[in-house]
Amino acid sequence: MIKSHHFSAILPASQIVFSWEAADFIRVLKNAAKTAKLTVIGELAYAFQPQGVSAVILLAESHVALHFWPEEAKVTIDIHICDYQEENQEKARLLAKILTMEISKSDRISNWNYLYIVG
Repeated sequence: MIKSHHFSAILPASQIVFSWEAADFIRVLKNAAKTAKLTVIGELAYAFQPQGVSAVILLAESHVALHFWPEEAKVTIDIHICDYQEENQEKARLLAKILTMEISKSDRISNWNYLYIVG
C-alpha cells in the first residue's frame, strides 16, 4: 500500500528571493530537503526570460517543485512525499516549514494545503 503526503502553497516572496538565480532556488530546495532528512537524487531548474524561475528536486521519497512569479511576488510550491518504507509526514511538514522560512521569512505554515492519499 502506498501512502502519499501532498503539501502545496502560494507563498509571498521576501525581498531576498528577487535576487536569487535558478541555482539559488535549487540550493534552497536541496538544503531544506536534507535538513528534513529526505534523500535528494536529482535536480533541474529553468530561468524564464524576462523573469521567473521553475525548479524541481527529485527525492527518493518523491519530489518538490516550485515556480517563482516575480511579477506577482509569489512562489508556488508543491511537495509530494511518499511513505513507501517509513512514515514521512513529519519530514514533509518540516520541509514545508523550512521552505516557508527561506522564501517568506515567516514561520507560519497556514498558507499550505495538505492532502493525504492512500492507495
